Amino acid sequence: MRRLPVLLAVLSFAAAAPSMALAQTPSPAVASPNGVAVAEARAWLTSMGGSVGEPTVQDGVTSLHVADQPLPWNLTFYACGPSLCDDVQYSAIFSGSISPDQINAWNRDNRFLKAFFVPAAAGGEASAVVQYDVVLTGAGTDQLREPTVIWLQMLRTFAQGLVGPAPAAAVPVQ
Repeated sequence: MRRLPVLLAVLSFAAAAPSMALAQTPSPAVASPNGVAVAEARAWLTSMGGSVGEPTVQDGVTSLHVADQPLPWNLTFYACGPSLCDDVQYSAIFSGSISPDQINAWNRDNRFLKAFFVPAAAGGEASAVVQYDVVLTGAGTDQLREPTVIWLQMLRTFAQGLVGPAPAAAVPVQ
């Protein structure tokens, strides 16, 4: 029974400790900028052999079109400040004989790339949009290296799953 008062005292101290820590004044931290500049990303993609168009802005969102054949794609920049953007989204559009079941199977069986089905408009073809979102936690283009490799590998896998070994169904993303 003597342990109960000691246990209560320890628990009371543990509960009070976080509030005591909050009462301290933290020293100011120097925040390092996170993200990537659109121009630097474009230069980096071009240096890696990509055929990269000029940046386009639609509804305040900047995108780069990468005309890699046979799988063109976009890199869109989000959460942009005066010079850096904190997140990016890789995306591509496919059209042709695509079904919701194919897209559902992709989303069920694969990670990282999400896809959604777009029904055909009157007289048109159905399409699929595939996307890969990346939150940038460092600075500069080095942090794009691994996500771009993952994107390109998974994009090819997605295309092959839709149309077979010759992924020719990708359409330019506008």
